[in-house]
Amino acid sequence: MASPTPAPPSPPTPAVPPTPAAAPPLGAGQIEIWKKIVDVQQHFNDLELRIRNFALIVTGAFLGLGGYAIKDGGAVKLYGLEVSIAGLVVVSAIFPLAAFYFMDRLWYHRLLDGSVYAGIEAETALKDLGYEVDLGSKIKKHSPFKLWFTKETMIRSATKMDLFYGILAGSLFLVAGFLGFGIRPQAVVDNTPPPVIAPPAATLPTDAPSSAVPTNMSPPALPAPEPSIADEPCNVAEPIAGDSQTEK
Repeated sequence: MASPTPAPPSPPTPAVPPTPAAAPPLGAGQIEIWKKIVDVQQHFNDLELRIRNFALIVTGAFLGLGGYAIKDGGAVKLYGLEVSIAGLVVVSAIFPLAAFYFMDRLWYHRLLDGSVYAGIEAETALKDLGYEVDLGSKIKKHSPFKLWFTKETMIRSATKMDLFYGILAGSLFLVAGFLGFGIRPQAVVDNTPPPVIAPPAATLPTDAPSSAVPTNMSPPALPAPEPSIADEPCNVAEPIAGDSQTEK
């Protein structure tokens, strides 16, 4: 009896890389929440940068208007002081600058602070789930700084913003002071030549001879007038004697 044919050996099974463990549903949802909070932080930060950019543009525009008003040399009286109009134009930029400061410092910056604290809370929840996320905490830690005149006081984002708008306002007041009280209206020089006025004629007596006509020259003779019809003698016809009907 023939022995059975041995079966061919099966090929080796390829090694399958281990699949990473799927994130738990709670962790995946918390990550999406954290991503949305970071997007909101970027949105408010972009809005604040735009506001500061507009504040710089408006301040520069008012400085340009003040320089343009210098050539007019106009001035007004304020409480007995003569102030140049150029200085008033520059100092009026304080009002739009104050509006930008209110919108930036007291409006969107507070919303940005709220989104930063919300991001830190979301990162804390992710750390409890085993995720190493520390973006908001690191930014909050490395953002403040101190200078030599602040000693140990840290300068944070709110103080940075106050310094930014304070430098702009101080520059406006400084330039407005120089323009308002350092420039005085100048007299306008009229370069138009004066009109030519003929000298008055000298009054001469009626019997005085004219200097334009020589005294030894007689006046020219006038031509004799031509005879007219009215100047000729008029001949009247006399009646003929014996020619009347009474003699008949």
